[in-house]
Amino acid sequence: EYGRQPLFLNLGGGTQIWRGLDMGLSARITLHSEAELVATSTLAGETSYETLNVSAKPSIRPIFGLNMDWGESFCSEGDNCWFNGLETAFSYRGYSNTNTTVDSTITIPGTVLDPGINLAITTIDSYQPNIYAAGLAYGRERWRVGVTLEMQEWSRLEEELEGDTIKDQAVNTGGAPYELRFKDIVVPRIGGEFNINDTYKLTGGVAFSESPLDSNASLEVNYLDADKMILGLGLTAEYKSVPVLAYPVRFDLAYQYQQLDPREFDLYDRRSPSFPQSYETVEAEGDVHVFSGSITLKF
Repeated sequence: EYGRQPLFLNLGGGTQIWRGLDMGLSARITLHSEAELVATSTLAGETSYETLNVSAKPSIRPIFGLNMDWGESFCSEGDNCWFNGLETAFSYRGYSNTNTTVDSTITIPGTVLDPGINLAITTIDSYQPNIYAAGLAYGRERWRVGVTLEMQEWSRLEEELEGDTIKDQAVNTGGAPYELRFKDIVVPRIGGEFNINDTYKLTGGVAFSESPLDSNASLEVNYLDADKMILGLGLTAEYKSVPVLAYPVRFDLAYQYQQLDPREFDLYDRRSPSFPQSYETVEAEGDVHVFSGSITLKF
């Protein structure tokens, strides 16, 4: 859903802090790159005598989770109270991104002498917003149903884009129609699972994901998005006794269908003869079918 992602590392742990109340905390670690370039160039842009120094520093963002089993907390062992099977959960994931900053000094013999022309380049990639999620689940011996609400804080991306000197999509054009704007969204999800027997389990769910893109236009870069209705179905097979292996083996097969609501976008380009008017209007719509499978082995 979020597209390509850079290399990252997650470190964390969890513990029970009270009867039926579990807490987890982790950190998502990505790298922010910095580079310093010194070069000599001709008027035609051909460089020579380049010197490049590259460094990276870690960016650490928190992830927090809390889960409460109400039956374990408030019901005595063997007591048949209605709290049994009820669980609630809350989670938070801090925003993260990757960026590359390049500071370069260029000299042109006979034209631009030392210290030369300073060029600063900053790019922002793989942005993920602050995400707050709260969920409620209720289950019995063979089935369980749950519902969650997830708030994604995409409006902060507008501030991040102010430092991007490549795509330059920041909201700084005085109300121009091609300003790129984002909004916070809430994603509702509902799902359930049913244990056919000790080996097989069926899962399914539905969600509605509103587009965080609040504008219908962009300048020289095609940002297209649409509201999505998402349906998922899955089958799990867990074999508890497998020769040679000491732990169960789990197989998962899943299918997801996404329906994208039609939405029109205006495209702008400074090089177009019609600028500052749009040069084309396009429509984003369609269907997405995703098939996936996995095998889980424990050692």
